[in-house]
Amino acid sequence: MDYRRIIADSWHYTQQNKKLIRWFGFFPAIFTTTVGIGYLFYQFYAFKSSALFSEHEESFLFDVVSFIWQFVKDHLTLTLPLVIFAAIFAITYFLFPTLAKAGAIQMIARNRSGQKAGVSDGVRYGIMSYLKLFEYHLLIKTFSFFSILTEISFVIRNLSLDIFKFLFPVFLIFMSISLILTLLFTYSDFYIVVDDLGVFESMKKSAKQVIMNWKHTFLITLLMILIGIRIVLQVIMVFLIPLLITLITGYILTVGTALTGIIVGGVVGFFMLFIAAYLNGVVDIFSYAVWTFTFIEITSQGEVSARGEVIEEAHSAHKNLGE
Repeated sequence: MDYRRIIADSWHYTQQNKKLIRWFGFFPAIFTTTVGIGYLFYQFYAFKSSALFSEHEESFLFDVVSFIWQFVKDHLTLTLPLVIFAAIFAITYFLFPTLAKAGAIQMIARNRSGQKAGVSDGVRYGIMSYLKLFEYHLLIKTFSFFSILTEISFVIRNLSLDIFKFLFPVFLIFMSISLILTLLFTYSDFYIVVDDLGVFESMKKSAKQVIMNWKHTFLITLLMILIGIRIVLQVIMVFLIPLLITLITGYILTVGTALTGIIVGGVVGFFMLFIAAYLNGVVDIFSYAVWTFTFIEITSQGEVSARGEVIEEAHSAHKNLGE
């Protein structure tokens, strides 16, 4: 397998398909990045309000719920539109990124196989495998790396550092298991989307494919590094957005009016959000292309049984005798 060629072809393909980046990369990244910002905001202020850093008696979650309840009582006319917007945003966040990934994989795989498939074709074929892919993502989130990090932060905030130290070996074991399973299930998405297999059958075939192609550890490691770069990039951008909003808004509040600070902070926040979403979208599509090209090449090689070479030699011997 030519690793450099796959990486180069994937990057060239990504650059030549701006519509793919826009619809299957940028737009879903807007929702995932926004949720990431909210998650970081919550974690930051939750730790700030915890017993580790303050003597605040109530948790940050209690403060959030109290604020929402007070806002509802004070602004009844705005409550219904905001609830509708929040519901639409939540539904889109849970559904659209998975559909976008299924559509992107379908479009990339069909283009790689020589078929002319556009964004509409990717959506049409992606819908067919959407439910199984969504079910698979729900399943793997239970042992994902970030789920374990969330549980660790919960223990540190609400229990104590002593309990965390006591449970640290358990968390370490779970994180190791999570890393191994993530590696073994590398091709599950592609078996589901490209080959239309079931969830557990895809996970089984993926694990077998990873084990059988152990010589390609370098490529798998490289791809994991690419995904790691994507995660680091996302974390940095997500962290910079609220930081810039806070700094700019705080500065303007000291020299101007509160309304001016909110407007400027909001404009800067939306601008940074769009930049972060676009960068994340490009890296996502590039990652999908690398994995899809690798999957097609590996699965196209087929498997040779232990008797394969013997049968071939025996057939050649019979052919030589016949001659």
